[in-house]
Amino acid sequence: MTRQRQPSAIILAAGRSRRMRRFKPLLTLGGRTVLERVVSLYRSAGVSDIRVVTGFHSQTIRSALSGLPVAVVHNPAHDNGMFSSVLAGIDAFGSDVPSFFVHPVDIPIVRPHTLAMLMGALDRLPSPVAYPVFDDKRGHPPLIDGALKETILSHNGGGGLSALLRRFDATALNVQVADQGVLLDADTPGDFQRLETRLVTSNRLTEDECRVLMEKVRKLPGPLIHHCHRVASVAAALARAVNDSGGALDVHLVQSAARVHDVARVEKNHAAAGAHLLHAMGFPAMAALVAGHMEMQLSQDSPLDEAQIVCLADKLVAGTTLVSLKQRFDAKLKKYGHDPKVSATIIRRRRMAFLIQEKVEQISGNTIRHILAQAGFKNGSQPCETN
Repeated sequence: MTRQRQPSAIILAAGRSRRMRRFKPLLTLGGRTVLERVVSLYRSAGVSDIRVVTGFHSQTIRSALSGLPVAVVHNPAHDNGMFSSVLAGIDAFGSDVPSFFVHPVDIPIVRPHTLAMLMGALDRLPSPVAYPVFDDKRGHPPLIDGALKETILSHNGGGGLSALLRRFDATALNVQVADQGVLLDADTPGDFQRLETRLVTSNRLTEDECRVLMEKVRKLPGPLIHHCHRVASVAAALARAVNDSGGALDVHLVQSAARVHDVARVEKNHAAAGAHLLHAMGFPAMAALVAGHMEMQLSQDSPLDEAQIVCLADKLVAGTTLVSLKQRFDAKLKKYGHDPKVSATIIRRRRMAFLIQEKVEQISGNTIRHILAQAGFKNGSQPCETN
C-alpha cells in the first residue's frame, strides 16, 4: 500500500521537571540531550514536520535546538498542565495535517522502527488513533489522525488528552511492538538511571522484548518459541565455557539472538528474512547472528565468534531435545538423503557444525557433552555425544 503523506510530530518539552529536580529536556543521555534524542528519533523515521512545545526555560531550549530543522512553539500557559502544551502544538498545525504524533520529551528511547510500525498500521487501516503496545500495555507516542484536530482543540481539558482519546477506543489500533521504550519515562532520578542502564545494552533486545516479539508481534507457535529458548540456553552455556577459558564472547548478545533466531521461521529463507527484520528494527549485531544460524562460510582459521555459537547451539537442539551432531545429521540424511541436492546441503552443514564444535572444545578444553552437563542440562534418553 502506498503511504499517505508523512505525519507531523509534537514534542512536549514545556514542563518544570519538578520530580526529576533537574530540567529533563537538556539532561545528557547516551552522549546527547534527551531532547536531541527525541528529535533525532523522528528525523530517523522520516518525519520532517517536528514541533517542539516549550514553556519553562523556553529560551534555553530554543538555543539548544539552534540549527535543527524543527519548529519551536511557545506555550505561555505551560503551568496549566501538559494538555495546554498539546493544544499549543496542535493549534500550530494547518487544517490539512494528515496525522500527528504526541510525544512527551521524557520518553526518550523509543525506536524509529516503532514509529514505522505505527505509520504502517494507520496506512493499512485508517483509525482515529494508533497506540504502541508493549506486553499488552499502551505506551507513547500515540499517532492521531488529523481529523481529530478540532475535536482536541475544543476539549475542555478534563482528564487530558488520554481521556479524550478513550472516546475512540472502539476503533483505535493497538500496535504490538517489541520496544519496551514506549513505557519507559524519566520522571525521577531513578527512572533516568534505568534509562542509562538500558542504553548500555541497546545493541540487543531485552529478554522481555524477545518474548514479546515472538509471542505478540510475530505470534509464533509455542513449540517454536520453546525451541528458541532451549537454543538460547545452550548457546549461553557454550559461550560461557569459551569465556571461562579466555574467550571474549558477548554472552548476552548470543542469548538475545538465539531467542529470536527463528523469528521468521514461517517465511522462505527464514534466516535471511529474520536478519532483515532485525536490521529494520535497529539491531545489526543480532541480525548478523540470525543470518548465519543455518550455515556460514568457515575455515579452520576462522576465529570463533558469537554467530558460530548460535549456529552450533541450533544444531544441538531438535525441538527442545539435546542431540549430538551425529544424531542430528544422521537423521537428516536418513530423511532426505535420496535427494542429491538436499543431501549435499546437509553434508556441507554437517562439516561446518563439526568444525565449530571442534573449536569450542579446543578452546574450552572440554567436550560439548561435558560443557552442557556442567551447565545443568539433562537430555533424557538422547545423550549429547561428541561424535
